[in-house]
Amino acid sequence: MIEPVSVTVETRTSPENAFRVFVDKMHDYSPAAHSMGDSERTGMVIELKQGGRWYETCGDQVCEWGIVLDFEVGKHIHFAWHLNDRWAFDASRHSDILVTFAPSDQGTTVTFVHSNMEQLGDGAAEMREALAAENGWPNTMAGFVATTA
Repeated sequence: MIEPVSVTVETRTSPENAFRVFVDKMHDYSPAAHSMGDSERTGMVIELKQGGRWYETCGDQVCEWGIVLDFEVGKHIHFAWHLNDRWAFDASRHSDILVTFAPSDQGTTVTFVHSNMEQLGDGAAEMREALAAENGWPNTMAGFVATTA
């Protein structure tokens, strides 16, 4: 089993607003360098419904990232992340991303957990290391916190 990547951050907004920022403003806080497109990213979309797509747009190109498995506004969102160990969309494989939003004295504690990466292929351990590195999920979540300010 590959250890999950877990990032916990605090934001000074309500759980409902933190959830909305996470879903609706991902293009604003997700590093542009993490794009899979052939040209500059022009948007990121999470279709907020069970089975909804999670994807980025790069001009006319659409790059799929995964699907929404489950969500409750202000509480959590659970994704199937369909990028394999070559950083390419693969509908036959997925890992899990669960993001929870809990009230705290400061506003909201947001916990991001990326697990089940062993499902992604032979290079999954190296992928996990890249995602856990400072410029991986920790950087994305730091951008998220800055966007909620």
